[in-house]
Amino acid sequence: MNKTVESYLPFFNFLGTIVGGNTEVVLHDFTDPSRSVVAIHNGYISGRHVGAPATDFALKMINSDIPDDQSHTDIYMSHNANGKPLRSSTMFIREEGRLVGMLCVNTDPSIIVQLKTLVDTIVETLPPGVEQSVDTVQPSSVVGEHLTTSVDDLVGKTVAEFAASHGKAVADLSAQERQDLVRVLDGDGVFLLKGAVTVVAQFLDISEPSVYRYLQKIRRR
Repeated sequence: MNKTVESYLPFFNFLGTIVGGNTEVVLHDFTDPSRSVVAIHNGYISGRHVGAPATDFALKMINSDIPDDQSHTDIYMSHNANGKPLRSSTMFIREEGRLVGMLCVNTDPSIIVQLKTLVDTIVETLPPGVEQSVDTVQPSSVVGEHLTTSVDDLVGKTVAEFAASHGKAVADLSAQERQDLVRVLDGDGVFLLKGAVTVVAQFLDISEPSVYRYLQKIRRR
């Protein structure tokens, strides 16, 4: 484990002792993005475990120039592998200015929504200022993240969304559209993950050399 990331383990353990059962705490080490989850508390929230890959959001952060004075994100919406909405926030872990990991907190707000629904059935009028349901409160920053459990899930989600946006089945995508899809995946940092080329080739039903050729064309521009 990266030594800087490892130094966050006491804080990770502290958070794990104070959060409730509806909150997941995750420590990422980007030494190997395909196995970035090195510690996780309440992993049933997202269905992940130690050894799970970096998320789409994490890969974008690795590929981004995050301002040096930005230590964390605001609260943003994410979704687990089953599509369940979560509220998330992330702390960036840097080493000499380089992003080497992240500490993430993901909360399932459904129990709060259920509690408010119950209260609403008992109390007919609410005090001023609490009329807005917790499930409609907008996060301060709309980022979006999918807490996928494997490289296959991450690639599959992007491939399915791309094909749907073109109104086609994946098998019907043209050569140019496949190249455009590879460009999207490359821009999202997917190819930082070990085995991603193989997975992409399988989803597109093309050879691995074809994926590499697409990447060469894209990166030459």
